[in-house]
Amino acid sequence: MNHTKRSTILGAVALTAAIALTGCGAISGGSTGGDTEASGDLREVKTVTYVNPAPFYPAFDTVANCLTKEGESFGWKVNVVGTAGSAVDNQGAIDLISQAIANGTDALVVFPTIPELFTPVITQARDAGIYVVAQNAGDPSTGQQTQVGTDAYELGQIIAEGLGAEYPDAKVGVLSGSASTTPHVQELTGFQDYAKDNLPGMSVVASEYNNGDATKSPEIWSNMLTAHPDITALFAIQGTDVAAAITAVAERGLTGKVAVVAADLTPDHRAAIEDGTLLGVGEQGWCEAGTKSADAIKDLSEGKELPATIPTTSTWYTKDNLPAE
Repeated sequence: MNHTKRSTILGAVALTAAIALTGCGAISGGSTGGDTEASGDLREVKTVTYVNPAPFYPAFDTVANCLTKEGESFGWKVNVVGTAGSAVDNQGAIDLISQAIANGTDALVVFPTIPELFTPVITQARDAGIYVVAQNAGDPSTGQQTQVGTDAYELGQIIAEGLGAEYPDAKVGVLSGSASTTPHVQELTGFQDYAKDNLPGMSVVASEYNNGDATKSPEIWSNMLTAHPDITALFAIQGTDVAAAITAVAERGLTGKVAVVAADLTPDHRAAIEDGTLLGVGEQGWCEAGTKSADAIKDLSEGKELPATIPTTSTWYTKDNLPAE
């Protein structure tokens, strides 16, 4: 796939979305799997529970705010719960889902970052007649009825294209959560595939994991730059690792020589783009994800068919095209 211009990338995103909407098994309100007819036993929605996987990260609060606004417009009560600490806690999220099931929630919005870990609790929710909408992760095999969010593969391509416009021969160091975190794997694959097809001088020379614990990131970035002095760009797949990347570059006097790219236009990331320490970000449309998750729940409760994936918009932002605050 040779995408040489952003318009081509966006066309591919639209095509992917269209394929997802027409080619995936439709999932209806009262069923799991690939059924195309709604069950007659539809649950009325009064309460929705959103399980925030990382309350310390602003993007997930954006999902909560937009989900709540849309849900309240439908007359629902939206309960927002989240794990504690400064690292992603999958077991903590699973425990919160279990508690929501016990509390009798009518719908769940969750992030099954490692699908196989979440399959039992999502199956439990579906067996109880609870609607389950996944955010940015998971797999239909886990029992979720649709996934709302970023096409991670296309996001990786967009970030590679953006970096390549300024650093076509970048030697890239990457930090992500784990080899089991599906969207991180897809994003890195998209990045590498775009570089292979369009930027022959660009390559990933180092790739590390922090298991979702941002407190480990400063040491990982520092060690990476020491071990690979040829690095000219750092790619933080997790937004929580951006500040540490910027600091590691600055401490070596490499600001302006080693670029930093990432995802999500958070307030901190916007400020870093404006001051030149962050080259750009691939924004994932988090508010759109929250709104569309509420809409998906409403559709399920009305027996409507849904695709396996409901995509949100991804956009590459640099200092040249930052949107108004």
